[in-house]
Amino acid sequence: MGFLGKLFGRDRDDDEGFDAPVSLDLAVRRPQLQRLETALDALAEQMRVAQSVDNPGWRGRVNEYSRLAGEAATLRQGVPTREQLLDLVFEIRPVFTGPVPPGLESLVPLQDQVVAAAEDLRELLPQERG
Repeated sequence: MGFLGKLFGRDRDDDEGFDAPVSLDLAVRRPQLQRLETALDALAEQMRVAQSVDNPGWRGRVNEYSRLAGEAATLRQGVPTREQLLDLVFEIRPVFTGPVPPGLESLVPLQDQVVAAAEDLRELLPQERG
């Protein structure tokens, strides 16, 4: 066994634990994707209202949330894989990581909804373990 294998507790004879198949529960995942899509759309819309999109950085973030909402819709309408869900979830960044600037407080509950919806998608459900 190599150094990294030992470090991460991976034994050559026991590789299947790392590659266990995951079968997504689409009856649960599709509503979760809808919730994320709706939350991202609401956040992007409120961001347009709360501050001018003349600022290129702000406009970029608004466009990013709109794009991610579109990706959530596409995944919801298809048969997503675990990797696709994780790729989507890990692209989501909160609007604010520190103090909220004055006048933008209305975005905090929407940001919290997006983060909560993303976290629900990130977690593997018990029935999905292979």
